[in-house]
Amino acid sequence: SSPLPAAMRARIPSGKFWGASLGHLGDLDGDGAPELALASPTDDAGGTNAGAVFILSMVPLPAVDVRFKQGVMVELSMAADGATGRLASGTVSAGDQLGAYGNGVSALDDVDGDGVGDMLVGSVADADGATDADSVVVVMLETDGSVKGQQKITAGVGLTNGAALALAAEDRFGTNVAGMADWDGDGVPEAAVSAHLDDNLFDDAGAVWLLFLTATGEARATYKIAAQLGIASGDQLGQGVATVPDIDGDGKQELACGAHGDDDGGNDRGAVYIVFLQSVGGVGGTAEYRAHTKISATSGAGWVPVSPTDSQWFGYGITLMEATGSAAAVIAVTCHGDDDGGNEAGAVYVLALSSPSSGVAA
Repeated sequence: SSPLPAAMRARIPSGKFWGASLGHLGDLDGDGAPELALASPTDDAGGTNAGAVFILSMVPLPAVDVRFKQGVMVELSMAADGATGRLASGTVSAGDQLGAYGNGVSALDDVDGDGVGDMLVGSVADADGATDADSVVVVMLETDGSVKGQQKITAGVGLTNGAALALAAEDRFGTNVAGMADWDGDGVPEAAVSAHLDDNLFDDAGAVWLLFLTATGEARATYKIAAQLGIASGDQLGQGVATVPDIDGDGKQELACGAHGDDDGGNDRGAVYIVFLQSVGGVGGTAEYRAHTKISATSGAGWVPVSPTDSQWFGYGITLMEATGSAAAVIAVTCHGDDDGGNEAGAVYVLALSSPSSGVAA
């Protein structure tokens, strides 16, 4: 591996949490190597703590040692002067913390139909809808990683066709985001967005919102996942969220949703829900909940057990991995209060998923 070139390092001031969120964008420029998006949620380029996202291009090499291209780093902070390739003035404001902490940046399949992959970015302190209700920004990209267009989505903003997004203060909508496939057959991908402090059911029970997007990045429909899972106060559903390839044979993606405050077996031990969705309404329709399986210290008959203890927060972060062997999908789940290596040293569980009937394959 190689460090960032000096010119790039010079743009990264200390104390701005550069790399707080990381997204793999795929190969935008067609050179055979991927691009990476890294968030700096307290970057000041667009205003104090407005946040920024940096896109880094990699050099294709035949070895594992992939290197950063010299001088190729695109900054996606706000451009008050209207400069091309940056987020439009007004997209973020001082204190918005664009890029969030955790999984606040995700690749999206091509939204606008130009053949280039796009990006979804959370903004965890945005007050456009309500104080800290927060927002996400759909960013349409050029092949060099610069901004072609953007659309903010929050309560009352970026919604069309009668779509509703019921957010309240402190919901933390956008803390974690995940790009989804095209569920409704209209050629545009969808998105999953967490609101892990949502209080609609119980205090801080949490929620995950599905956004059904248009080719301009607006949400034409929404669907909320919360009550269907039987969550309780303090569960904080959605602090971890990731899409999972089809494991039940219906040809559709699943969702993995963490609830790190779940109390199965003890206080704040945590849990992960594998959520199975179904299409509704054909082309131009939506998706909705069909079933789920819960993975925790006490839940999931037939699953290889996980063993978090009190306050270990299993499910705080979830990342899809490459499937191997007989597994239909593999996810990595953080348990950042785990004590096996020392007090709160943390741990990662790697879960190999098979069919709903057999659960964890290994």
